[in-house]
Amino acid sequence: MAIDERLLTGRSTAPQPPLELRAGPVTALLDGADLRHVRIDGVELVQRVYMALRDAPWNTIPGVFANWQISQRADGFLVTFDARHAHEDIDFTWCGRIEGAPDGTIRYELDGTCHGSFKYSKIGFNVHHALDGAVGHAYRAATREGERRGFLPFPIDPQRIVGTTLTGMFEPYRQLAIEVAPGLEAVIALEGDELELQDHRNWTDGNLKSYATPLALGFPFDSTDGRRIRQLLTVGYSGTVPGAAPEQPPTIAIGAPIGPLPAIGFGQPTHGEALSPKEAALIATLRPAHLRVDLALNDPAVATVLASAVEDARAVGAALELAVHANDGSGPALEDLAGTLAVSEVPVARVLVYFLGEGFSAMQGFTPASVVALVRQHLEPARGAVPFAGGTNQNFSDINRDRPSDPAFGGVCFSVSPTVHAADDASIVENLVGQSEVVTMARSFANGTPIAVSPVTIATRFGPYPAGPSAPDDLPAAVDVRQASLLGLAWTVGSLKHLAEAGADSVTYYETSGWRGVVERDGGAPDGRFPTHPGAVYPMFHAFADVAEWRDGTVLAAPSSRPLAVEALAVDDAAGRHLLVANLVRTPGRVVITGLAGASARVRILDPGSVDFASAAPAAFRASGAPMPIHGGRLELAMGPYAVARVDCPG
Repeated sequence: MAIDERLLTGRSTAPQPPLELRAGPVTALLDGADLRHVRIDGVELVQRVYMALRDAPWNTIPGVFANWQISQRADGFLVTFDARHAHEDIDFTWCGRIEGAPDGTIRYELDGTCHGSFKYSKIGFNVHHALDGAVGHAYRAATREGERRGFLPFPIDPQRIVGTTLTGMFEPYRQLAIEVAPGLEAVIALEGDELELQDHRNWTDGNLKSYATPLALGFPFDSTDGRRIRQLLTVGYSGTVPGAAPEQPPTIAIGAPIGPLPAIGFGQPTHGEALSPKEAALIATLRPAHLRVDLALNDPAVATVLASAVEDARAVGAALELAVHANDGSGPALEDLAGTLAVSEVPVARVLVYFLGEGFSAMQGFTPASVVALVRQHLEPARGAVPFAGGTNQNFSDINRDRPSDPAFGGVCFSVSPTVHAADDASIVENLVGQSEVVTMARSFANGTPIAVSPVTIATRFGPYPAGPSAPDDLPAAVDVRQASLLGLAWTVGSLKHLAEAGADSVTYYETSGWRGVVERDGGAPDGRFPTHPGAVYPMFHAFADVAEWRDGTVLAAPSSRPLAVEALAVDDAAGRHLLVANLVRTPGRVVITGLAGASARVRILDPGSVDFASAAPAAFRASGAPMPIHGGRLELAMGPYAVARVDCPG
């Protein structure tokens, strides 16, 4: 029976499935005009190859593709197409040709023409190198100065600024070889331009990226009418190919204790309305540790915003996470805020201090120590010795290049979104691993102070937008229909797993209510294209409700043998061992869990067959479940598309 796509991803139609191509011993998936998972005998050479056009503010301008021709033979393939990227002044057309040869070499050719004059930040190929085949691995690069050799670093390499120019990890190159497995190199080469390497983990992407044209040349660039842009990217390999391992179901192997769960809270809703009694009762069942409220001290309505947050926090039994946007001239406003907080009965969990600026900036840095000290000077007497964290309201990249050293900082804070560079379903799953990477890196320079991840959102909040600028009839750019879908649930479980295992001290997810929240408002969404109904409980609600039950437990290591397919969060508490297991793909499959005790476990699965029940009657759904046998510490589950299973083993 067909499944309503809105249940799976929130969209009205399903994406076209990728086509598998073969070039001799090498396979690749053709996903639109992108190549994904270029592999030889199961070893990934590169994660993704694609062409991108980004405008001056760094928004991606999507292409419209036509005239597809795809021919395949037993040992090779040829794909050709035409493409056009058009938005405002930008008008660029190109012919694409992708050819796979019997020796495993893949050649991707771009032959394009600029129409009119316009500014742009990038036109050219990008190659993603998956972390497990790159970080810590040997590389050699052919640069203008000769061959460069070394090992790609385990620490996240900052995106450095030299003067006013962003730079790569090292000098530009025409060819790069990475030893993706012992004795096997993945080799990429570019004609028609140079490549530069960037550590994409700075934005929680799960890869390093080779891209043309180097940022070190400065941007944006100026195009002229009729200008030709031609590039030829080659992907190949050298060395010995290891034998392929037999295909096995994904396995979650429960391991050693790690530490406590982070304090989990939610953001105040940007729709600006107080929680209704019904909405507040639902949020209260999630036992939020805090509600985040953004206080821009140049906003005349800041007192009203704070008062509304106090009422919501009181209604759900949570503390406040104050996100204070200030600068060196905010003393009088801070004095007023301190007076209000001194008489508030709602506790404050922490204060996140952001520099009060204007909009998004690619050159943003750590909150100035003087601003953190000023906020602390005014607010600490009113609310006591809570953590005063500095950092960024944007991406981890902003603080990795500008790390704190002043004792004024009582913590480090940054936000997380998987859609900074790509918004498709496969990419947001690939980027889950980046969340544990940034927390681990932040710990290396936080001097033992708390790490606050706030907020976590699916859509980026401020841009630039990887799916392109919004059309007049689009939903707001910061709204993602996957919020109310099973994919949103599965992705949230993956996020909880990575942030908890990495040791984040606190995490703020999404908002409480509305289309950026975890429950729908009583009056429903303001736009009928958002896939909910009034008062609905979103699937991700249940992941937070489960974790709330285990909030006093200990997180366990739960590595997955196939993390792009299945991930799990495991927790031990006084009642036993608990897991949330997420199927991260749209196809059904099986997963094996090892490291369990007892003869049986109680299992409850949220999937396309139960999602309506879970939304309409959350309490009854949460009381459901059935016993399943455990054999030799091993449990096998059948998982539907983007399904999440709760597994409870009594202690």
